[in-house]
Amino acid sequence: MDSSARDAAPLLSIAIPTYKRFDLLAETLASVFALKFDFPVEVLVVDNDPGDDAVALGEMARFAGHPFVYYKNVDNLGMFGNWNQGLKLARGKYVTILHDDDLLLPAFAAELNARLAQPSAVLPPILAFHVAILDQRENRPHEAIAGRVVDAASLTAVEARGTGETRSRGVREFFFGNPFCGTLGIVISRDLALSIGGFDASWFPIADYEFWCRWVALVGRIPIVSEKVGLYRMRQNESMVPQTRRAFITKSRELRARMIKDGVVPRFYALLLSASARVQKLMIDRDWRAEGERATRSSVLVVFAWRCLVFSLTRVVSRR
Repeated sequence: MDSSARDAAPLLSIAIPTYKRFDLLAETLASVFALKFDFPVEVLVVDNDPGDDAVALGEMARFAGHPFVYYKNVDNLGMFGNWNQGLKLARGKYVTILHDDDLLLPAFAAELNARLAQPSAVLPPILAFHVAILDQRENRPHEAIAGRVVDAASLTAVEARGTGETRSRGVREFFFGNPFCGTLGIVISRDLALSIGGFDASWFPIADYEFWCRWVALVGRIPIVSEKVGLYRMRQNESMVPQTRRAFITKSRELRARMIKDGVVPRFYALLLSASARVQKLMIDRDWRAEGERATRSSVLVVFAWRCLVFSLTRVVSRR
């Protein structure tokens, strides 16, 4: 660890919550340390494992030549509690929460450098970017970007450029689904995120989705830039567990019902709750289907028809 990480007041904090995944965390940190920022940045690792002090310190010692801060929680705060811990410990005006198995691309620094080139420049309260998928599930190929197989060692050579177009999404778009991969590629105002309550762990496993829905309801629309700035890693993990997959659907329906009750979306959206849950199940089954299993033609058509309906409701109907 290097104390220089605390010397200058950072403009951006890259908070990395972690739990017993030092092998993946090493790749994540390597991707961060390869970035070149033109403004002060702090990197903080927040370890949610109260035990294994010697192992943790030994693993972190590998990065002693890089400026970062390592925190270790006295108690296990749970996944979303640890995300909030990262928000609280961050000193930057802006924060991005980077999962300990995901990777940032050089485009992330380039995009922020361009937006913060002038001393007086500021970001909007929230700014999101697109990301690519790094599929490392068993018997599945790695995601190829621009003809390359992606791995941590080749990040600086990866070309993942989008159109750079920015579109915003509000409550109606978020009612129908979460466009983000957790928090990857999203930069938020630290103080504003804390002021609206941070991540609510009672909404597990969709506390991130609930946070974004709460944000658009309380703060406003979220701009999303098409540039790909990170790699979201997919592996055999808790998201594959049937109970968790069911909880994604039931909790998402509960959240949508709350949005209707609170009046942030039109009341007639209640007619779409059952259909939305069925389509979400089809999409989860498609994304997490077994190796070699194909999505049925009927399910593809249902998802396509649903997306056409969603497009009409969020574009043609007057926005809030």
